[in-house]
Amino acid sequence: MKTLITTLNSKYIHTSLSLRLLYVASKDSHDVNFKEYTIKDKLEHIKEDLLSMHLDVIAFSCYIWNIDEIKELCSMLKKESQVTIILGGPEVTYEPEYFLEHYKIDYVMSGEGELTFKQLLDCLENKQEINVEGVSYQGHIVHDIAYVPMEYLESLDSPYDLKCDKKDKSKRILYFETSRGCPFQCQYCLSSLEKGLRFFSRDYLKKQLNIIINSDAKVIKLLDRSFNADVDHALFILSYLFENYKEGQQFQFEINADVFQQKIIDYIRDYAPKGLLRFEVGIQSTYEPTNKAVKRMQNFERLSEVVRELMEIGKCDLHLDLIAGLPYESYERFKQSFDDVFAFRAKELQLGFLKMLRGTSLRNNADDFGYHYDENPPYEMIDNHWMSEDDIKKIHLAEDMLEKYWNSGRFKRTMNKIMDDEKSPFDFFYRLGVFYLKSHYKVIGYQLDELFQYLDQFIDQKYHDSLIWDYLSLFKVKPKRWYQPTMSKEERKQVMEDLVLNEHLDKEILYRYSVIEKIDDGYLVCIFKDYRNEMKYYRR
Repeated sequence: MKTLITTLNSKYIHTSLSLRLLYVASKDSHDVNFKEYTIKDKLEHIKEDLLSMHLDVIAFSCYIWNIDEIKELCSMLKKESQVTIILGGPEVTYEPEYFLEHYKIDYVMSGEGELTFKQLLDCLENKQEINVEGVSYQGHIVHDIAYVPMEYLESLDSPYDLKCDKKDKSKRILYFETSRGCPFQCQYCLSSLEKGLRFFSRDYLKKQLNIIINSDAKVIKLLDRSFNADVDHALFILSYLFENYKEGQQFQFEINADVFQQKIIDYIRDYAPKGLLRFEVGIQSTYEPTNKAVKRMQNFERLSEVVRELMEIGKCDLHLDLIAGLPYESYERFKQSFDDVFAFRAKELQLGFLKMLRGTSLRNNADDFGYHYDENPPYEMIDNHWMSEDDIKKIHLAEDMLEKYWNSGRFKRTMNKIMDDEKSPFDFFYRLGVFYLKSHYKVIGYQLDELFQYLDQFIDQKYHDSLIWDYLSLFKVKPKRWYQPTMSKEERKQVMEDLVLNEHLDKEILYRYSVIEKIDDGYLVCIFKDYRNEMKYYRR
C-alpha cells in the first residue's frame, strides 16, 4: 500500500518535523515516503505530481496557513482517483467531525500521530475494523487526543539525520523538539489544551544535538512552548550547545521572560558565544486585565528586568511578540502595550493579530467578548467589545511600517535616532502609514532605495545623513544613489587627497572603489572592493 505523508509549508525554507517523525515511525513496516510543497506552488501542479506517484494513501499535515489549499487538493484528488486521504495536525485535531463533513477525506487523526498513523495503516492494509485512538471517520467520531510515550519516540530513527535532507540542510530551517506540552493555559493557544509537559531524556537529546551540530544546518528552531519551563533542562541544553556548537549556527528558543531565572541569565553572560542564541519572548499584552482574561499570568516588571539584562549582555538576539485584539484591550490601551514593549528596542517586535483557533477556549467563548472573526482560516478577529474593525485596520497599517522600517533591520541608525525623539513609537508608525496612503507610495513591489526616499520625505530630511549611512551599509558593491551627492566633484577630489595625505589611504583604491559622503561633521568612506564594504568615519 503506497503511502505519502505531505504538507504545504508557508515557505520553502521551512521544514516539517511532523512529516519526518511519521516517516521514521512507519517506514520499517509500510511502503511510506514523505514530500513537502509550499502554499505558493500551483495546486494543479501538486495534484499532478501526487497522481503521478500512483498512491494508495495520502496523509496531509494541516495548519491554519495551508488548510484551504489542502481542502481544494483533496477535492481535486478525489475527482480523479480512489486514493485514501488522511488529515492530521493541529488545525483538524479538535473538530474532526467538521472536516469529515465538509472535506472530501476519509480519516482525521487527532493529536500526536507517531503511533496512530502506523496503527491506522496496519488496519487499512489488513482490511481490519478501525478502532484506533484519535482516529475519526464517518460514523465514528472520537474526541480523544492521542499522546505518544517519549520512550517510543526515542526508539525511532533520528528524524534529523535523513539522507534526503542533507542536500539542502544549510538553506532551510531545522525544527527540533526537546519537550512536548506546555505548562501554561493561554486561552487563545492550542497548546493550552495539551496535557502536561514531557521531556526527552538527556542521552537522547545529546545524540540528536550532536547530529544537528555536526550537520550543515544553520538555523535551528526549537518547538518547545517554553524552553525555560524547567531550569535544569534549560541549563543542560545550553551547556551542551556552548561546549559543542559550530560557528555559523543559531539556535532559536521560545522563552517566558518573567520566569527566566537569574542562574540562566548568568550562565549566558559567562559562557554563551555571541550570536548563537535567539530568544522569542511572547509578551502579547502589558495590560493586566487582558492577561487575566486569557489566563496568561505575567509579571511585566520582572519580564522587563530580564529583557533589559539580556539586551545589556548583548550575546543573543531578542524577538518580542504582541497580539492585537485580546479581551479588554482597547485601541488606546493596545498602543500603550506597543509602546511599553517597543521601549526595549529589541531587534524585532512582531505585532500579530488574534486568531480564533478551532478548539481554543477563546473561540468557544467568543460571544462573551463580542468577537466577530473571519470564518475562514486563519480565523483572524474582525472586532470585539473593545476594538472596532477600523481600529484593527489602523493597527495593521502601523504593523506594515514596523516591518519595513524596524524589523527589517535596514534603518538601525536612523530609526534609533527617530525613536529617541518620539513620545509614542506606535503613533510614529501609524502616522508614517497614513503618509504612505496619502502619497500613494508602493506597499509591495518597491525597490530598496524607494523605502529610503519615502522615509526621508516623511521626516522632512531631518535625519538625512543617518539615512545615507544606513543605506550605504547595506551593500557590498557600489549602490545607486537615491539622494543628491553631498559634495561637488571638486570637493570630493580634495577630500580624497586629504585622506591619502593625512590618513594614509591608498589613492588608487579610493579613486576606483570608494563612495565618500559628507556626514555631519566628517566624512563617511565606503570601500566597495572584492564584494566587501569597508566603512569608516573620519572627522573633519
